[in-house]
Amino acid sequence: MNDVQWSTDLISPKNVAGTALLGKACDIIEIIGRAPGLVGQVALSEQTGIPRATLYRILAALIARGLIRPDPVTQNYTLGFNFLELAQNAWSSSDLASIASVELRRLRDLTGETSYLAVQEGAYVLALGRFESAHDKRSSARLGVLKPMHCTSQGKSILAHLSEAQLETFLSGELQSFTANTISDPRQLRSHLAIVRARGYAIDDEEIVLGTRCVGAAILDDGGRPLAAISVAGPTFRMPPERAEQLGTELAEAARRISTQLTPTLKAAVQHSGGFRVWTTHSAYVGAAPRWDGRRNALVWADLLAPAIRIDGDGGADLLYLHELAQRIGTLCLSEDGFVVSAGGDVVLCGPEGIQQRVGGSGALLIRALRTDMAGTIWAAAFDAEANLTHIGPWTIAAGFEPVFELAGDVTDIAFAGELGLYVVQPTRQSVLLLDPVTRRRRKFTDIPKVAGSPCALAVDENLNAWIGLSDGWSVIKLDENGEIQRTIALPIPSPIGIAFGGEDLSDLFITSARTGQTRESLNNAPLSGQLLSVNVGERGLPETNGKP
Repeated sequence: MNDVQWSTDLISPKNVAGTALLGKACDIIEIIGRAPGLVGQVALSEQTGIPRATLYRILAALIARGLIRPDPVTQNYTLGFNFLELAQNAWSSSDLASIASVELRRLRDLTGETSYLAVQEGAYVLALGRFESAHDKRSSARLGVLKPMHCTSQGKSILAHLSEAQLETFLSGELQSFTANTISDPRQLRSHLAIVRARGYAIDDEEIVLGTRCVGAAILDDGGRPLAAISVAGPTFRMPPERAEQLGTELAEAARRISTQLTPTLKAAVQHSGGFRVWTTHSAYVGAAPRWDGRRNALVWADLLAPAIRIDGDGGADLLYLHELAQRIGTLCLSEDGFVVSAGGDVVLCGPEGIQQRVGGSGALLIRALRTDMAGTIWAAAFDAEANLTHIGPWTIAAGFEPVFELAGDVTDIAFAGELGLYVVQPTRQSVLLLDPVTRRRRKFTDIPKVAGSPCALAVDENLNAWIGLSDGWSVIKLDENGEIQRTIALPIPSPIGIAFGGEDLSDLFITSARTGQTRESLNNAPLSGQLLSVNVGERGLPETNGKP
């Protein structure tokens, strides 16, 4: 078989029948986008061969779309801001791209060579991202270009992890030869891929372009299926075979790190308002304190102003008014016999039929949060408005409220996280704290930037990570063990007052919010305010124990 010189036109020919004018516009964008500076009409006309009158009309259309823009002084052209925004959306919309960028930059800095991210596109690989080497002579393959899989390190690393049926389909096609090193025999390629799979990386040994050597590794999902591949490429004089082998292990480790970080987001697609389930037909005034009740297989939550307890599940809905409280509900938690609510500084024990017992709790303090620890002890966060202090500690019928911690400022929610202790959110201080009930130590876990919203609600997953509802932030965030934002769930409502894991496997995130107090504009933009919402996040919550008053 004769070798064919590699060219992008072999796969993506520029001329497609019936699209001549569109092709000319694309040529103009490509020339302007690749130029190191501004490009004038004369240069565009010379490079494209487009008549001046036609060129002028195309340029006017591209300017109107914001895809290019003229320099106000020279009237020469560069890419428009709308084009840059589209490019940014393409990159940032992908968790894969954003997570991989950290490793790509590290690989570039570690090796001094250009690093790439690519995904499979049919029988080819498509380059999505690139961090370029600082060397004058370097690999600089274009982004958005399709390349054959059988002769690139990225493609071979992906092929090595395809199913037998997928690989058989691929090998049934033509394997074109581009250099003397290209593996174009299906049986030889199959044997080569077995080695790639065993060692975890692939090497393109001048198999597509002479003078360039490339090392790649596949990014796999938790089932071992290839999602993408990363690679490092450089000229052969800086990338001898020995160095390529050494880099292979580094690439394989980097790919594994990316896979690990991607696992949670692979289990649940990016969520938006269209993906939420609406459980209620009538909104709450102020929905708060959602708690999943495994006994009922339903969510128990409070409408603070009604005042009422609402129970929603697949088996139906129930509503329990507590008008005899004669005041608003503060919060609630589940108990062995029903549930416990706060009213001012009092604690109120409730059952299916309503109020059973009202117990004086903490005097002038306002109980803002109730939670149970793993042993079933109920803990309360009570706010002293006059002193601007919050007291946190256990509460029982026998002993009443016994404060253990005293914090400056208001606390809107608390949540236990196993042996880690107790998470606490303080909206006015933009802080999340972590308290240790055993040692009575406290530490600031993280600060939330004001631009993100104020932390006001808490839930904890089975890995003891804190999930935070952000008031006026239109979102819920997940924090990692270092207090860094690991994941964001966009919400269709501005202020999630309460959040909780629930559902059959505790992988649904329930969100409560308020309708009262919202402006007309806010309600127009967030018509689901006050409704009970849920969305599957692909991660399990930590079960909560029923309290023992």
